[in-house]
Amino acid sequence: MNNAVILLLASAAIAGCAREQSGAIAFQSNRDGNFEIYTMDGTGGAPTRLTENPSNDIAPTWSPDGTRIAFASDRDGTWDIYTMGTDGSGLRQLTQGAGANTAPSWTASGERIVFISTRDAVHGDVYAMNPDGSNTVRLTADSLVKDTPLMTPDGKTLVVTVNTRGRLSLGAIALPAGTCQPLTGNDHDSFAPALSPRGSEIMFVSDRDGSLQIYAMDVDGQHTRRLTTDGVDERFPAYTATPGVILVAKKGGISLLTLETGKERVLSYRGDYAPSWHTR
Repeated sequence: MNNAVILLLASAAIAGCAREQSGAIAFQSNRDGNFEIYTMDGTGGAPTRLTENPSNDIAPTWSPDGTRIAFASDRDGTWDIYTMGTDGSGLRQLTQGAGANTAPSWTASGERIVFISTRDAVHGDVYAMNPDGSNTVRLTADSLVKDTPLMTPDGKTLVVTVNTRGRLSLGAIALPAGTCQPLTGNDHDSFAPALSPRGSEIMFVSDRDGSLQIYAMDVDGQHTRRLTTDGVDERFPAYTATPGVILVAKKGGISLLTLETGKERVLSYRGDYAPSWHTR
């Protein structure tokens, strides 16, 4: 192998490391006694606590431009949606009043936040609002118990977790106000969906083979494949900027997992869950 090829391979390896290191991870942790929102870099370094409140702050999610983090908190006596800057400054409460408001996620454009609210129905429906909390619109009105709503990049479909008498499954709702079409079966639990950056694939957690493992399927529910096989309960999968490298949470820690090799790099292990990746 000549020197030019060696230099080319070394440069590619360095570039790959730089892509990982330039990422940032928001997550929830109970390392200090209750759930708060933290961030760390893509290698697990520079952990930073962003919230400090005796109540619980959970489910952080990055805005597409990486300037804000949305999360849910019960700090005012009921669950509401908040946003803040990436250093914890500029806290803004987006929802208030009757009902619990949880499970925020941003649309691909960053122009809307979708979330679950019980303001009009005890089982909860999906709503959307502007990032400042204005222009709230109810997107669903049915009898399903829903959680973790995600909107596909084209804005035409909601992917949700459906709770049917304690059994969790994934469904897709065509907008506006279409019928929920099942993506997974009801003979096992499937939950914690994550949309790939282009919206063509869904990762999720399922116990269909015994322990909680991570699977992926096409956005229409076809071609389901198992991604993890270690037998340890896995939760909260998240895509990173590197194809084939995902975030997983298990045993109170967050890891980077390379799917092709199964190699795992532990980034944190202090009661950490619900990772959200952003390339910054």
